[in-house]
Amino acid sequence: MKPELIAELKKLGDKIAAELVFAEPGKDLGLLPIYSLLGLIEDVAGREASVQPLAGGIKEARQWVDAMLLSTAAFDALTLKRLREWVEWWQASVSAYEAGAAPPPIPADCQNAGEGPVAPESSPTKTEEPSLTLNLQEDAELLSEFINESQEHLQNIEQGVLVLEQHPADADTLNSIFRAFHTFKGGSGFLNLAAIQALAHELESLLDLARQRKLAVTPAVINLILEGGDTLRQFCNEMADQLAGKKPPGPIVVPTLRLLDRIRSAPAGEPAPITVSAPSVAVLPQPDPKASGKAPSGVAVKPEDQPAAANLPAAVTAKTNPAGAVVKVDTIKLDSLVDLVGEMLIAQSLVVQSPDLNPRQNEQLARDLAHLGRISKDLQRTVMSLRMVPISATFQKMNRLVRDLSIKVGKQIELLIEGEDTELDRTIVEEISDPLVHMIRNSIDHGIEKPEVRKQRGKPPQGVISLKAFHQGGNIVIEIKDDGNGLDRQRILAKAIEKGLARPDEQLPDSELFGLIMGAGFSTAEKVTDISGRGVGMDVVRRNIEKMRGKIEIQSKAGEGSTFSIFLPLTLAIIDGLLVGVGEHRYIVPTLLVRESFRPTAEMIHTLRERGEMINLRGRLHPLLRLYAHLGIEPATTDPLQSIVVVVEAGNEKRCLLVDKLLGKHEVVIKSLGETFGRNKYLAGAAILGDGRVGLILDPQALVQAEAAPLEAAA
Repeated sequence: MKPELIAELKKLGDKIAAELVFAEPGKDLGLLPIYSLLGLIEDVAGREASVQPLAGGIKEARQWVDAMLLSTAAFDALTLKRLREWVEWWQASVSAYEAGAAPPPIPADCQNAGEGPVAPESSPTKTEEPSLTLNLQEDAELLSEFINESQEHLQNIEQGVLVLEQHPADADTLNSIFRAFHTFKGGSGFLNLAAIQALAHELESLLDLARQRKLAVTPAVINLILEGGDTLRQFCNEMADQLAGKKPPGPIVVPTLRLLDRIRSAPAGEPAPITVSAPSVAVLPQPDPKASGKAPSGVAVKPEDQPAAANLPAAVTAKTNPAGAVVKVDTIKLDSLVDLVGEMLIAQSLVVQSPDLNPRQNEQLARDLAHLGRISKDLQRTVMSLRMVPISATFQKMNRLVRDLSIKVGKQIELLIEGEDTELDRTIVEEISDPLVHMIRNSIDHGIEKPEVRKQRGKPPQGVISLKAFHQGGNIVIEIKDDGNGLDRQRILAKAIEKGLARPDEQLPDSELFGLIMGAGFSTAEKVTDISGRGVGMDVVRRNIEKMRGKIEIQSKAGEGSTFSIFLPLTLAIIDGLLVGVGEHRYIVPTLLVRESFRPTAEMIHTLRERGEMINLRGRLHPLLRLYAHLGIEPATTDPLQSIVVVVEAGNEKRCLLVDKLLGKHEVVIKSLGETFGRNKYLAGAAILGDGRVGLILDPQALVQAEAAPLEAAA
């Protein structure tokens, strides 16, 4: 045996011995650490074939602790006595291996190791769903930590199971999933979350049989593990809502009885029908011992009738962060730090531009100010990077979505992920999840064809959806691409004419025509399904993306597929804006939504009856908005020929903003507006400029909905 392996096993045994010194009957002090340490010993010993003679003793000790966690969650005198004898045997065995001698015989109490984690003593068959009642007053902090860690475990479990589905013999992935459920069970037992503990225990037992090659990892087993993970996530979500005060305190019930029965019957080869949908959740205001729970509802699918599940890239694995490399910080403190750095940069700019300082006459002062500027910029970049998180977690969630929906609609689909390490502002990562779900659901339901249809068209039976993130021009682009039907130009045009969005004789470019599908209620689907087709999903996508100051572009070719490109800023805390002047006031327009700017000529300006002033831009008329009229301020000039037109776009709409002058491009820290300006719908925020003056940030989404005729200025 390798010396480093012996040292690790000896160290783990010594830690268990130290915990047992303070352990007492009837108390749980040291129970959870011993539980974790035994799991580590089992994992380490599993890497060395020569340690196999000790496997029975390791398993027996783990079973004793399992039994306590599943019953009283506290030590008893007999188990403590056996564990202390076991530790002496373990330390002697490791020392024997170190000396090159044979290990001592296993103590008599360790001779009858079972085949897996033992369950608590049998009890009559339950007919009532178990419930959780949280001790929010005493355990709030522990529960919060448990929920946060559990969400990470569940994410890793899900990704690991999807890998295991493609590689059932992958022992490392199997062990990783087993350890995650093992940890889940220990933490829930420590907090007396019996319903969670019981489910985690059964899933752990199922995986333990697979580890021992006594249970084949079939599609039915994969579905059971995934459904078990979903149920545990439901518990965690309900607990989180009660902790956050979103729901009143009360017993939490998530149906688990039928799932537990199916898990227990899986080793006998008799799994019950698989349910695709997530379990329903009930929060009981008062415990009712007579109430009986109902099993989760869903679409029953026989394992043998399922089409091939979504193929996932082999590179998808459960990832963990390096130990000791993460410090958790409250987001409120982080946002406060970002604001303070922004204030510091403004103060620095005021100092540099102060008339009392003249760097031209003092070379040392000029060097010091330049050095201060570099440090300030580096500090700003570092602080802003603290808000950045990889988009990998959001992307990996799509694996499960594609897998489940491809099974449900009977299609073979492969999801390819690229650029998952791309970092975005944490707020954007949270907000982009729902739009991605909508778009991928649409690709699965309307884009990718059935296998038989693809064969008839000369395509491989398996469709491909690619999800990619990359940097482009200071922004982040998220691209969703499929090789399916593509968009039907004629059907979209016919629908647009029907809804009055286009004239029969109008020749719309593809980019503008395809953009119409993002409108509310616009759908060309022949039938509505529970996945998509109601004409509301893409409208939600567009509004959510615009809320993040982003935009979406669509490219498609009939019969070959579609590409949806989402352009987003790196962060929502800083805006890259075009500074414009209107009279004595200055405004900031987000550059991502600016299409062009120019000085108009008389031939470009038209006045249409009931539509107001318009600008003829390459043959198409767009409303002209006199910004001073909408904002209620005095301009330098009212003559459009002496002004500048800035064309902004949001959704499928363009507006021409009339301003006095362009003052340059600036990167500014966004600040919220007070009550005075907050009621003005055309303003999205404010920023303090380098000279200390305030610039108001315009909201292009509100402006494109404004009429060309002057509106009454907001108060």
